[in-house]
Amino acid sequence: MLVAVLGTALVMEAHREVTDPGDSDAIALVAGGRLVVSDPTNLYSPVAQERTEAVLLHIPARDHFIAPFTNVAAGALLLSPFAHTDLWVATEISVFVSTLLFALALLLAFRLLAPVSSGSVQLAIAIATVMNIPAVEAIVQWDSVMTVALLGSVLLAGRRQYGWAGLVLATLILKPQVLWLVVPALIAARSWRYLGGLLAGSAAWIAVSVVITGPAGFAAFLNLVASTYPGQTDRSIGLPSLVSAVTGSGGAGFVTAACLGAIAVAVIFRFRGVLRGRPVAAVAVGLVLSLLCSPHVTTEDFMLVALPIALIARRWPLLALGEAIAISVVEIVQLQLPSGAQHLQPFMLAAISVTTLLSVRHVASSTTTSSSKRTGRVSRGTELHLPAPLGGMPFPDSQ
Repeated sequence: MLVAVLGTALVMEAHREVTDPGDSDAIALVAGGRLVVSDPTNLYSPVAQERTEAVLLHIPARDHFIAPFTNVAAGALLLSPFAHTDLWVATEISVFVSTLLFALALLLAFRLLAPVSSGSVQLAIAIATVMNIPAVEAIVQWDSVMTVALLGSVLLAGRRQYGWAGLVLATLILKPQVLWLVVPALIAARSWRYLGGLLAGSAAWIAVSVVITGPAGFAAFLNLVASTYPGQTDRSIGLPSLVSAVTGSGGAGFVTAACLGAIAVAVIFRFRGVLRGRPVAAVAVGLVLSLLCSPHVTTEDFMLVALPIALIARRWPLLALGEAIAISVVEIVQLQLPSGAQHLQPFMLAAISVTTLLSVRHVASSTTTSSSKRTGRVSRGTELHLPAPLGGMPFPDSQ
């Protein structure tokens, strides 16, 4: 049933974006790919973007500004093969590649859910998280790439390749708002190699972007983000959207995000004892709190909760399945509500955040209790060789 419902939603959205790319994120991404080749110093110029999008859509430039490109220039460089391609052809290729990435993310999520004893529940959770309805509302987007990078990163961490895991995780710098609280979480976990890889990879993405656009172009990028994001805060899926919707102020949403971020950092360090030596749990906690507290996270970013849901599933698989399905149910329900009342998603994200923290604490407590019992059974003078603490993982999760 999940395959039928969510697969149908994926196919319908793919068809919509291919036939009407101007009403999708494809227009902004293809315009960014074209500008980074033809005029990189003006990549973030609203005038240049409007002109390029008008050419792609074959409409007068004065009509209106369709959608701004607000990702780092290194991301635009990845889109440069579309520089000399028709918008519709570029969108068809993007939809095909994104669909393959959805499939790859599904396989990685299934691998991450290996500890779940029931194969049907394991498969259902993977499908419900990766192909949730909010995620398939924008197929031509960065989230499929980012989810593959996120899940691939934690699987590399499971093999203790923390440096490489951090470099792969840095791909999420394409949307830094989903990553900002992962840094303090890794600090709390004392996972220095993972953190070092993440910081080095992020610095490389930013350095390449500055080389492409020049310092002035990077400053224009920051200005474009600052002028665009506050107006979209009330449409976010994080808690700041509630404040922005009530007050009618995007700035209030950003102030709320700063306050929530400070609270989240305090919570992370309150949990430092259970996060220490568990970098995968730290990434999951930092990621879900980033989504919850950010002033600008969109519906398709729900795809990234595949990691927190997988962590919850190792302790409470049916609860994880219920939350994974609820992501799509909440989206359907809120579409029936008046536009001013369509703010159920922050509460869904808050529920996932709380259960993620509880599952991490429960697994850590269980591991500590188990280790204490084993230690108590060892006679004095006998050396005990314990395995690395699994923390409920199918792989070692400590350094």
